[in-house]
Amino acid sequence: MGQYRQLLVLLTEVDPHSAALRRALALAHVSGASVHVLGLFEPSEEHLLREERLNEADIERQYEHYRVQLTGLVERHRASGIVLTVDSLNADDIRSQAIDYISELQPDMVIKDSEVASSLVRMFGTPLDCALMRGFQGVSQFVPAAALSLPRRILVAVDTAFSETPAVQECFNRGLIRAARALALQCDAQLHLLSAYTLAGVFTGDMNVTQAWLDEMREALQAPFEALADGEGVAPERRHFIEGGPVQVIREQVAALDIDAVVMGVVQPKGLDKLLGDTTERIVGRPPCSVIAVHPRIAETWEPWPCN
Repeated sequence: MGQYRQLLVLLTEVDPHSAALRRALALAHVSGASVHVLGLFEPSEEHLLREERLNEADIERQYEHYRVQLTGLVERHRASGIVLTVDSLNADDIRSQAIDYISELQPDMVIKDSEVASSLVRMFGTPLDCALMRGFQGVSQFVPAAALSLPRRILVAVDTAFSETPAVQECFNRGLIRAARALALQCDAQLHLLSAYTLAGVFTGDMNVTQAWLDEMREALQAPFEALADGEGVAPERRHFIEGGPVQVIREQVAALDIDAVVMGVVQPKGLDKLLGDTTERIVGRPPCSVIAVHPRIAETWEPWPCN
């Protein structure tokens, strides 16, 4: 038995070159999972730009054409031996309906093509990828067009800085690592662990004293990171404790380590009722590689399915 039983692919367009569909089929091949494809239909812009009320008959014709194309796309992959099913949604509130659908299905992972969202878009609206991460209490994977079928190197980004709820934070971090390891086991991929830290406000008139304080602070910040890595069996050469802002550090390490997928949490571990963490949102908005977003609810109880 593999790490996954059912993978859900979300398609907003019927694209034969969909990286998300390619990733799901490759994962299903190595894990034995089934793949369910869900098409999210929205009327074309030529209708949306009209001032008059949408023509229901035209929308229904568009939807039927969409369903035929979607079914045809799935049928092309029937010969692969993977269990494939397909469905589609046509609703006024497609995002809400999609999240309800996913929550009821409870797949092991939702896989979707990445959508690049500018800062302006994020400021005045919620991109679909972000809405999905906020609404689905599971594991979501966003795959850019140029991604490999299966990742070879996976980076999991954790936060080991001081927390008012250290036990919650540790549980969350361990859940992220285990979610990353589940994917790495299926793909025979390397697993790297990253934590970004900052040293601020340590200045004195004596530079030697300042450096001593910096070294002491860094050691204090690194201790829980090393303890986490030791507890989860991460090899020393694959641990990366780096100074800098988390978004910049993640992007730099993705490039430096030739990372194919980065695993991140969708909320901050302290205060689990918060919305999407800014770091994850900014990475997903301009993804340097595939991004796996793990909700804290699933991270708290992550128990990977055993491999043969």
